Amino acid sequence: MNRIPYLALDQSRGGATYAYGLSDKGVKVYGGKTFDEHSQRTLDHELAISDFHISLQQFCTNQDLDLHWRQSDLKRGIHPDAYFSITDPAKAGRNTHHFFLEIERSKIGNLKNGQPSILRKLARYYDVYNTADCERQWNFQTFRVIVQVPSAARATNLLASLAAFFKHSMFWIGDSNEDLVYRTPRDYSERTYTLLDI
Repeated sequence: MNRIPYLALDQSRGGATYAYGLSDKGVKVYGGKTFDEHSQRTLDHELAISDFHISLQQFCTNQDLDLHWRQSDLKRGIHPDAYFSITDPAKAGRNTHHFFLEIERSKIGNLKNGQPSILRKLARYYDVYNTADCERQWNFQTFRVIVQVPSAARATNLLASLAAFFKHSMFWIGDSNEDLVYRTPRDYSERTYTLLDI
């Protein structure tokens, strides 16, 4: 195990604390990502992924859904923070739904050709959605992209930006792991979605 000092930006964590993770040796035995020589600058991002994973696992357990989670070997044209699928064993037929996770902590910015980096990133998902290339790379064609942002205001700003370019229900934007409630650029002013709406 490795221990990294961590100043929690979320005060509910209690300020200065430590984050623990597997060493290179631990990863060889158990799998996952190593904390050896891990950058403290990316620790917030890794912890946000873990928080989401914990909330998602609790939700699936409470709803009797099967969760498959993967966080490595994911660079195949798109570069998600995680991939997961949810299967409802009580439903026959098309009962497995596929998701990519993007934890987005930065503000909309880093313009290139007038387009912010987050929109450029999400455009790659839009381009591969429901294509033979997606089937070849991932063994499915349709999916949702869950984008977690730090606040409701950032979620609304991102939804408005996405609606101008990609007014599609494949993008689910949320600002709280606890609720797992999302809005889409297609109808964000009209309704919200939960993972029970898949």
